[in-house]
Amino acid sequence: MKLFLTLALSAFASCIVAQTYIGEVHTSEGFQYMKLELKKDSTFISFPYEFRQTFEFDKKAELHKAIKVNARAENREFTFSKIGAEYIELNTDFTGINQSIKLVKQLPPLEKTKLSSYSGNFIDNNGNRVIIYVRNGYLHLMSPYTEQTVSLKPVGENKFWSTSGETTVFNEDSDIGFRSITITNRFGQSIQLQRSHEYTVVEEWVMVDNDSLYVNIFIPNLEGKKPACLLLPGGGDRSQMENFEYEARLFASYGIVAMTFDKGSVGKSKGQSFENYTFKEKALRYQQLFKHLQFHSEVDSKKTGIHGPSEGGRLALMMGINLGNEVAFINATAAPLMTSLEGQLYAANHYSRNLGMSEDEIVTTLMIWKNYYSGILNEKIDTTHFNTIRELRNKYQQAFLPPPSEIIPLSPRKEDLIDNSVVTDASKLVSPVFLQYGENDERVDPVRSLQNFYQNISENLNITAELYKRGNHSMMTPEFQICSGYSYDKIKWLKSIGIIE
Repeated sequence: MKLFLTLALSAFASCIVAQTYIGEVHTSEGFQYMKLELKKDSTFISFPYEFRQTFEFDKKAELHKAIKVNARAENREFTFSKIGAEYIELNTDFTGINQSIKLVKQLPPLEKTKLSSYSGNFIDNNGNRVIIYVRNGYLHLMSPYTEQTVSLKPVGENKFWSTSGETTVFNEDSDIGFRSITITNRFGQSIQLQRSHEYTVVEEWVMVDNDSLYVNIFIPNLEGKKPACLLLPGGGDRSQMENFEYEARLFASYGIVAMTFDKGSVGKSKGQSFENYTFKEKALRYQQLFKHLQFHSEVDSKKTGIHGPSEGGRLALMMGINLGNEVAFINATAAPLMTSLEGQLYAANHYSRNLGMSEDEIVTTLMIWKNYYSGILNEKIDTTHFNTIRELRNKYQQAFLPPPSEIIPLSPRKEDLIDNSVVTDASKLVSPVFLQYGENDERVDPVRSLQNFYQNISENLNITAELYKRGNHSMMTPEFQICSGYSYDKIKWLKSIGIIE
């Protein structure tokens, strides 16, 4: 629901063309991002995370006079108390207690040619590292203090605000970029960080059986042998190498050599399609990449581990089962620890429900999938439900349904549908394991996966598991932010098992 209200801020509105002010308000859910957009003859207040609404005012308002928005069936009042060229202050009773909100003027995005001087790895006196990187033409910050990853919004010269409530100022520009940064939190506490080591990205092609797989190796510019991690991709043909630069950048910033790669026939990799291989075959193939990394000249072979999301998490654990104590650690995220058949039915149920199907239609959809998978296992597709599939697709254009075809598909493979070895052989694992799941994962059942796994592991296995509040399959919250703690929990865990100091 939108409310329409025109705002004239006496003596100020006349000079406004269009300007955005950003900040945060304290609500019952904590500190929430707030945005105010002033245009020529209207103003918009939005709370992208709290209410996902934009309120446009339908009457004029003046300095020191209250305006109201209706959110969650409650009236919220805002009074403009100060208006300056660089900021606006409002008073509100959002939490039942009066509070003052300061919104700062957001400046235009930086030119893309200038972004590289800001990016880098910064370290404080306690060894905490802040990572600044460029993605999609914008600066992003990985903060160890809030354990969040956020975009940096320009609010001054070399000064940025983020939705974590932190303000970052870049200092001492030089030919290698800014040498230091100052981060101030929402309570006015500041900390100074100095530029730390960088990393070099080396391109290689590695022969795996008869295929040439393209890899990128992120090598920290540090002396001596270093820990290392092979970053496995997730499932599907969209899991290209660039999607895993996030973890590679994180690990390299903490002195870990990280290797990403394109699957067979994806990106710059040559050879057979990854779809030609079963889970067990993929695990054996990726073990060759692991060996390549493990014995790299920069790598400590006794501190080389594996990271993988989704299907990559399953494969990381399968590789750990195969390789034993050669693998120093395993970090699996959103890993389906069940048969592929069980996982697909779980995902189809959630997808159909979100699409708005009725309960009867959802039951029908799941029955169609069960029959389809039975057809793959028996190598004969049942044609009984083809008309129902067509009817549902006509009604729901985005419906997740099998094709009305008797052709046995290349994927999913028959062997993969019933392969549960990642669970049944879990007792063979000896490497420390860190499992990470989002509690709202609608593609992999986190509770069932953890139950299956814990029932089969050795009592002596060093295992840690974290379930992230409001996180989905991609470890993102509904606000499309990476779950708080997801990144730095990895670092804490790696320190706890002695991989890094």
